[in-house]
Amino acid sequence: MPRARGSGGGGGGDGDPDDGPGGGPQQRVRQPAAGGKRRRFRFWIDYQAFSSAGSAELIERALVAVGGVRAGGPPKLDAATGAKRDDGVYGYMHMDSWDLLWSVTAKAALAADLLRPHQMLAIVPGLLAVSRKTTLIRSLRDMLGDAAWGIVPRSYKLPDELDEWGQWVADNPGADTGMWMLKNNKQRGTGLRLVRTADAFTACFETVSRPDLPPGMRLYRWYLAQQYITRPMLIDGRKFGVRIWVLVSDVAPLRLYVHGRGLVLFSSHRYDAELVGGADGLGPAPGHVTNYAQNENGDVWSLEQLAAHVGVAAFRKLWAEMCRAAAMAFAAALPRCAEVMEGVRPPAHSCFQFFGLDFLVDAAARPWLLEVNATPSMKVEHEDPGVAALIGAQKWPAVRDMVALVGIAPQRFEEGGAGSRGAPDRSTPAYALEELRRRGGFVPLLHLLPHPAASTTPEAAASSGLLRPLPWSRADRVLRDWCKSSREYQAAAAEVPALGGEAALVAA
Repeated sequence: MPRARGSGGGGGGDGDPDDGPGGGPQQRVRQPAAGGKRRRFRFWIDYQAFSSAGSAELIERALVAVGGVRAGGPPKLDAATGAKRDDGVYGYMHMDSWDLLWSVTAKAALAADLLRPHQMLAIVPGLLAVSRKTTLIRSLRDMLGDAAWGIVPRSYKLPDELDEWGQWVADNPGADTGMWMLKNNKQRGTGLRLVRTADAFTACFETVSRPDLPPGMRLYRWYLAQQYITRPMLIDGRKFGVRIWVLVSDVAPLRLYVHGRGLVLFSSHRYDAELVGGADGLGPAPGHVTNYAQNENGDVWSLEQLAAHVGVAAFRKLWAEMCRAAAMAFAAALPRCAEVMEGVRPPAHSCFQFFGLDFLVDAAARPWLLEVNATPSMKVEHEDPGVAALIGAQKWPAVRDMVALVGIAPQRFEEGGAGSRGAPDRSTPAYALEELRRRGGFVPLLHLLPHPAASTTPEAAASSGLLRPLPWSRADRVLRDWCKSSREYQAAAAEVPALGGEAALVAA
């Protein structure tokens, strides 16, 4: 397999010295002076909540670069003892200490209904409806019915849908691929078991104990059974997954973007469809798993390299289908998101969220959405310096552009204060156009969402093939009509970013 080819800079930037992927979070702050003083804002990162010390380093670097000052959030490990603190270290416990909180969903959600008008939170309450394995499936199925199985592999919640699963297998022997992936709520590619159909209905009854449970009480080990794609696209005999990043910059109205950078993550082992279980008997054989945490220091490509490999036409189709799947997944999450936001009622336009979406590409070059990660790791680490540079050259522009698009800057947190003229109306097409012009490498996805005129009432939704109406507001409808009429929006939405550079040479 060709080794990953690294690129020097982040791309899409302004050529400043901090454009590249290397370096730590402490960077030169480029803020205009006001009365001889630099303008600042305070951010808090819950490092204790992340899986590793490096997971949010690029986030910190990007916030510092636009005038942020770290106000708290102890490091993952104590410098002196190497131990993890777990007492009083989370941002929701210190609401007066920050202007922006970056944390995992469970911890950030505790701050959502306590937010002050000037504060920002890097999660959108209610979008767990798309970022948990079981809720992603439920949301899509509630909205699309069986058409959901064109976006995600056919799946059943365990044990609730065990009978339905068994009935489908009995009725559709020709459509069953013969293998199923059993999943639980663990992350980083753990908590998986690949089983043949003949063994699946026994394996799904496995139970597990936990220290916090009463004596003798056990829980089912598996939460989801998902049909396995047995014919993945292979490169040099190896399976791969595609990671792209999606930004929800607001939900009132919903604004959705996908970044043009991404990662192609290869399994470290050759794929063998006949080899099911791993050596320990607890997980899939190594060639079936592409998650980076299970293939550290493995091969990594950029989207440009994938486009050059599969060809321009195939990549255009792949990109379009990944964008459509992302849009439909977040549209499906809206009913639950609206319910949660109604209960929490954070200040208007105070919440945004950055997601990592994982796709498997099958032998027909069709992408399948496997997972939506609510707090994707932005760590840059690899034993090969060239590959580390490539990873950084994909992750850094996505983080940098997110900060710019959302408008994170000192003046954002000063709006509404003494002497301020107040905040702009962020629900209008005029503001959406401003946001569009700050997007960097992000591509807008609003045009791919079901239009409010065809999905707000039960009758309209049914005529559009949806099983339930979606809770769009008037502002959503106005914004979406603007998307259809704006040439600037249409030009941005038509971009296929990976078809520059190497792939452009293929087209030529």
